[in-house]
Amino acid sequence: MPGKSLSITVRLALLFAGVALLTFAAVGAYLYQALAQQLERRDDEELIGKITLVRHLLLEVQSIDAIERSPHPFLDAVFGHEGLVLRLVGPGGQILVQSAESSRPLPPVDMVPAGRDPAEADVRYWHPVTGTGRLVGAIGSIGGSVQVPVRIIVARESSDRSALLQEYGRNLFLAVCIGAVLAAALGFLIVRLAMRPLRSVIGKANDISTHRLNTRLSVHDTPTELRELGAAFNAMLDRLEDGVQRLSRFAADLAHDLRTPINTLMVETQVALSRPRENDEYQTLLVSNIEEYERLARMIENTLFLARADNAQLAVSRETLSVKTELERIRDYFEGLAEEAGVTLAVEAHDTSVSADPILFQRAVSNLVSNAIQHTPRGGLVRLSANAYPQSLEITVENSGPQIPPEHVPHIFDRYYRADAARSASSRSAGLGLAIVRAIMHLHGGEVTVRSVIGESTTFYLRFGAQRL
Repeated sequence: MPGKSLSITVRLALLFAGVALLTFAAVGAYLYQALAQQLERRDDEELIGKITLVRHLLLEVQSIDAIERSPHPFLDAVFGHEGLVLRLVGPGGQILVQSAESSRPLPPVDMVPAGRDPAEADVRYWHPVTGTGRLVGAIGSIGGSVQVPVRIIVARESSDRSALLQEYGRNLFLAVCIGAVLAAALGFLIVRLAMRPLRSVIGKANDISTHRLNTRLSVHDTPTELRELGAAFNAMLDRLEDGVQRLSRFAADLAHDLRTPINTLMVETQVALSRPRENDEYQTLLVSNIEEYERLARMIENTLFLARADNAQLAVSRETLSVKTELERIRDYFEGLAEEAGVTLAVEAHDTSVSADPILFQRAVSNLVSNAIQHTPRGGLVRLSANAYPQSLEITVENSGPQIPPEHVPHIFDRYYRADAARSASSRSAGLGLAIVRAIMHLHGGEVTVRSVIGESTTFYLRFGAQRL
């Protein structure tokens, strides 16, 4: 079983700790290096100062013998400096003065000429037993009438400043660790405090249920970062509430629509079985039952179609269709129904083509034609036409029936919506016909709209986009 994931608060606190650790470490490394360079420069200045001092002492000596008889002034020059080695070497290579033995033999070093003062660039590294040392060499001259050159070597094995640097490094490391821990703790507290509005939003969201979908999050008193999230959540609740309401209406409408044919089947069957009847009567009953079964089948099929369209389970098999041929075929199919209703069907279309699924194309147009015939008074006209444009094709179904009330126009393509709230036993659908038309157009990347003008006509527009051939 996978471990429980860390909360956002803990993650941000750890992130703060990591950032603080990196920042403190970078600053500490910079300060450590800066201090190390400064201490090294002071050590080098001290070595150069000792060279200058010994040169002055040599000028006060008259001979090499005087140095050997009285080396104390030179030894005093380095007295009290632990790890500092002074060596004076005569012209013949003999060691005149040496303050202490070095842990390792001093390496050869270039001598600064007597006429030039030593500089930091003349200081060299060397390697004693422990750590890293520094040394410098220069030529000094003995005073008197004959100036005898003497080689001066000053080396440092260790420095009190090095010990100071080590102590500083340990304290710095400890400070970095403590700073990272404090940053994590403070970051945790700050983030926890900052997350309080989010926890409030979560608490309000937990209070929302299917019975309380009208509850909304307050976005005015929330931080800017959560305001957009709250607005999106409220918009989602609006859609959910609308969907639940429409679904509730649909459930009521569908239950009513299903109850009507089922009650008809039950009553007719009970009446038929109440006493023995002739074969013709039973045959008439079966014919009536078939009509009710077909009605139930249409309701179920329409509902399943929309469900598959919602979940992208419908495959659109496009073909190049002749619009005029398809519209004429639909007109011929509804011609009998139109004659019975006293309505004239007319087709006005040029020979143009469209890329569409033939079955879905016919179903969309047929739903509009069937709807138009039902709402056109006797003697009226239902006109099917097609108009080609550079980037689209428009198919219109126009009827001279009564105007659709303006308040219903924005909703007539909604599923389960009926402009007429009254129910009748003759209702043949659950208000899904126009919703199916819109779903088919969306599957083809097009759209369906309606225009209804009082005293003129009602026109439905099917617009197919750039896929038209």
